Amino acid sequence: MRKKTLLVVAGLLALTAALPAQSLEKGTPATSLFFWTILCGSVCLTIAAIFGILGQSKAFCNASDNIARNPASADSIRGLLIIALALMESLVIYVLLIDLILFFVKWGSYTVK
Repeated sequence: MRKKTLLVVAGLLALTAALPAQSLEKGTPATSLFFWTILCGSVCLTIAAIFGILGQSKAFCNASDNIARNPASADSIRGLLIIALALMESLVIYVLLIDLILFFVKWGSYTVK
């Protein structure tokens, strides 16, 4: 099971390399800072999304298991679950926000030549 998960993660990371694919203008080096920023941002966003989903699924699984064992505490467990899921999702949204900021910055003359 772990090997299959690692292969899926490696495949998703390999697919993120094609995300910033764009036609290069004449005279623009292929190793510009903008290119590497977009590449690193897309890889970080993919990793954050993967681990965010894994954390959310584990939290939901544990909460539903605890509610099934003790139905009287369902209200408090549900409240804590909603707060935990909101915090986990906000971390992924923060990575997306940082990625968008890096994408829209005008790098100007800061390209690697």
